[in-house]
Amino acid sequence: MDLANLTITRIIFHEVYRRRDDRSPQQPTYGANVTALSQDAIDELRERIINATGNQSQSMDMAIVNYGADSALAIANDLLAAPDDATFTQVSQQVADLLTSAQLSRNIPGGVLAVFSGAAGNPQRPVVGFIKAELHGGFRRTANLSVEYLKTLFMTPQTKLYKIGMFGYDGGASRPLPQGWTASVYDNQMSATNRDGAARYFFEGFLGLDFPQSAARMTRKFWEGTSAFIQSAPVTEEDRSDLLTGLYSYLRVDQAQNIDVATFANNYLEQNLRDAYRNHMHAEGFPTNAVAKDLAELQGKLKKRRVRFSQDVQLTAPAASFKDLIEIETFASPPGSTSPTWTRITVHDQIRDQK
Repeated sequence: MDLANLTITRIIFHEVYRRRDDRSPQQPTYGANVTALSQDAIDELRERIINATGNQSQSMDMAIVNYGADSALAIANDLLAAPDDATFTQVSQQVADLLTSAQLSRNIPGGVLAVFSGAAGNPQRPVVGFIKAELHGGFRRTANLSVEYLKTLFMTPQTKLYKIGMFGYDGGASRPLPQGWTASVYDNQMSATNRDGAARYFFEGFLGLDFPQSAARMTRKFWEGTSAFIQSAPVTEEDRSDLLTGLYSYLRVDQAQNIDVATFANNYLEQNLRDAYRNHMHAEGFPTNAVAKDLAELQGKLKKRRVRFSQDVQLTAPAASFKDLIEIETFASPPGSTSPTWTRITVHDQIRDQK
């Protein structure tokens, strides 16, 4: 979402709380009125939002999957249509209630919730934003150079303890939701290689969003689901190593532009594993049809193969040549060993150096 030229026309703050010990929700503390921020405060807030959402590794456009009458998108639509500050204030309380309901675990902290409307882009289009910022402590220098401790700071430059959900509208005539709307999320727990690090309660339970089913994400989902199946499959360690090598080959070496469960099962799995693998991938939510292959989110994971042993011994080798360089055999350990099996590794190469 393009947030260049962002302006904020209305903003209000509420506070939401961690669930009680019995996991019952605590009612939010609602802001009484739309907040009149100084120009310095508005400029600082705009900079925080633009810098955060411009971080491509921790911010991404999302798919809107919940747009019912009580959804965050429906509330955002009502906020844009609010004719005055009093109506905006009243509608914004629904946002605090929705976030409180989404925070099901006691592990989820409370914080300040900022609800704002405005415009962004060039030309500008209407936007609505929701920011959840956790409170933290800090020190403030006063006029006479003494120091004052504050425990209710939020969204300072030194902390990343906040999440941002943005809804943008194309400005066209009124249409059924979600037509004309786009959404994006910033979460400091998310990274380019681990999109699932984002807090699901925030983007799914609260905002009604989900990751777009891009080819790169679906390819990563195929790799993760297939890897998990191979790791738990009832096969020998030698066969497990071969299957992992086969997964690498299927994704990195095979020149096909698509990937699908049936092809991998038929080409790499024994007959007795195929049905279990198909059931596993179905349970993981991977489609039965072929999807386009895009390795953008797997580049780092497909460079190296790593084998770990229980006593903290590791073997690492280039994934592309693992099968040609490494032989792995398991055999029964001698009497008295604490491990039921030992492993023999043959490396088709000479030692270059040791550390």
